[in-house]
Amino acid sequence: MSRAPGPRGHPITGSLAGFRHDPLGLMAGALRAHGDIVRFRFAHITAHLLNDPDHIAQVLSRNAANYDKNTRSAALIRDACGDSLLSGNETAWARHRQLLAPVFQPGAVAPWAPLIDARMQPVLARWDAVAQTGGQIDIVAEMMSLVIGMAARLLFSTEIDVARIEAPLAVLLEDTWRRLQAPFDAAVISAAFHRRAFKDARAQIDAVVMQMIRDRRQSDRRPDDVLSRLIAAHEAEGAAALTDTELRDAAVTLLLAGHETTANALAWMFWLVAREPARGLETTDPQKLLAEALRLYPSIWIIERRAIAHDRIGPYRIGAGSTVLISPWLLHRNAAFWPDPQHFDPERFGPGQSGARPRHAYLPFGLGPHRCIGLHLARLIAGRIIAASYDHFRFTARDPDPCQIRPQITLRPSGPLWLRPYRI
Repeated sequence: MSRAPGPRGHPITGSLAGFRHDPLGLMAGALRAHGDIVRFRFAHITAHLLNDPDHIAQVLSRNAANYDKNTRSAALIRDACGDSLLSGNETAWARHRQLLAPVFQPGAVAPWAPLIDARMQPVLARWDAVAQTGGQIDIVAEMMSLVIGMAARLLFSTEIDVARIEAPLAVLLEDTWRRLQAPFDAAVISAAFHRRAFKDARAQIDAVVMQMIRDRRQSDRRPDDVLSRLIAAHEAEGAAALTDTELRDAAVTLLLAGHETTANALAWMFWLVAREPARGLETTDPQKLLAEALRLYPSIWIIERRAIAHDRIGPYRIGAGSTVLISPWLLHRNAAFWPDPQHFDPERFGPGQSGARPRHAYLPFGLGPHRCIGLHLARLIAGRIIAASYDHFRFTARDPDPCQIRPQITLRPSGPLWLRPYRI
């Protein structure tokens, strides 16, 4: 087996400087130059970027047992969210998945639709007031506040001050990405070397989550929600019991991880539609709109795995211990599978369209055993928000060209996306 081609890079740091400066541009250029399997060197790390659906399915699904999350990115995310569904090792991940999977099945999340609709009413009223004055809304801030507030209500039956979450969450994401790009990270040696801002942000989020847990334990009311399940597992006896740390880790992950990504996807969706008002809203199908927004702006824009043993992907050898990178951002813009890939066209997801492309050319929620557990809830929340919004409003973008994309742990706009709502 031969070695995959790729950029030579700097003799010591390889392609690390290019990745720090423009990760999307670096990887897109490498794919154009070298094909759908590209070998990178980032200092001492060897990584292979894959951009073919069949190769990706080999790593995430068919031979997933050979590719684990013992990666640098998972270790850094673990510092923020702990060992749970997002970054946990196989044992921790399996325990959490078994405990929580029933709560996230389609039949389990469907009854939450009226709660989601009710939470949209004050938002619609506020937008109506803005529309009457010709004002604007920052759809990024609107969706972040709305969706994380919904998550607390649906999963934990709790109302929270979302403002206490948003700022520290941004700090955790930014600092985690900074560390991932750094040639050396002292915090790997000891948590004492974390920046003060990171420690403070984690403490602020922990304070919100632990207060929810304390309030539930002191209450006579135990609704059948995710928080009650976690606490019951914590109070159980034997090997199945969650430790104090696992309880905190699961609650933080569920509150933040999936719902920050849903909020980002919704913000991009509203902006994509609003930037072309002359074309009009060709479809109001919420799931088509969401699906196309996630194609162009997948919240999880890069996935990392580690090869446990040697493998072969296509004609190339993947060495044991090396990293494999999969970028839904790049895959979803591969012109071989997506004609005119830069164009926003929700009808790509209309009846009969999926047969025109490979099965695994679209990965907004991942693939295989680690596929996102909350995908049905994300689709429900996003679908209800989209439907309610377009039942009452249309939006125009103040600037059809967005602020720069911020590809960090998730794919975020680097600043506000200002939209002007108007009643229909």
